[in-house]
This record gives sequence, structure tokens and C-alpha cells, in this order.
Amino acid sequence: MDGMKRSMKYSLIFGICGSVAISLVYELYANVSRDFALLLFACGTVFAGAKFSSLKAREAMLGMTATVAYSVGLGFPVYLVIHPAVKKMLEKRSVYFQLELSQQLAFVVKILLIMLLMFGVWCARAGFRKAVEKFRSNSEKTGDYIDNAFDDDKEQK
Repeated sequence: MDGMKRSMKYSLIFGICGSVAISLVYELYANVSRDFALLLFACGTVFAGAKFSSLKAREAMLGMTATVAYSVGLGFPVYLVIHPAVKKMLEKRSVYFQLELSQQLAFVVKILLIMLLMFGVWCARAGFRKAVEKFRSNSEKTGDYIDNAFDDDKEQK
């Protein structure tokens, strides 16, 4: 499978899963633990970034951008489906907490910032890969210089 098809496949998978995850993480954030919910979402985002990091720059950036668009675009309709079921379940067992508008906005901003981790993971892995290539190239050049230095000595005698 070529890179662009793999990129679009990953973006669909992670985008749809991300929209469900955002809705579930919102409920966890509001009713269970804010830190745990954000950590859980960050782990998923880092995993997606690692999967995209195997692709070339253009394909990875397109795929990650599409993933964010799918996740955010489908997040609200999925939330409208999941929210009543979660609210009903929680009200049977305990108290359901609803976030205020400012807290909901803060949640959305945090989720968008966490989604930037995908791009950060890709950049970090690409930078590491580039550094390893540069190191290998330099070590090969050094070996060639050393070999050439000894060859020059033999030719001069």
C-alpha cells in the first residue's frame, strides 16, 4: 500500500476513534478525574503520532490534519449520541456533574493542544531519524578520510 493510501486509512481510523474518545474523555473529565482523562487521551494521540511517523512528511501532515478534522468534526455528533446514555448510567449510580461553559471551553482547548502532540511526535521522530542519518554519514566520511590518508602515504613513497 502506498503512503498516501496508508495516510488516509490511518486518518479515518484515528479520526473516528478520536471522535468517540473525545466524547468519552469529556465524560471522564467532568465526572471522574480530569488528569486521568487527559492522560488517557494523550496516550492515544502519541500512539497515532507514532503510527504517522512512519510516513513521509507530506503524507503524514495530510493524514494528521485530516485526523484532527475528523475527530473534531465528528466529535460533537458522537457526543450527542453518547452523552444521554452516560448521563443516564451515572445518574442511576451516583451524581452526574455538568461542566460550566468556561470549563467546557477549557476542555476543548486542552484537547486541541493534546492533539498537537501528534505533530510533535512526528517531528521528534523525524528529527531523531535525521540526526542518526547525519551521524552515520559523518562516521562513513571519517572512515573514508582515514582510508584515503593511508593511501596517500603509500602513493608518495
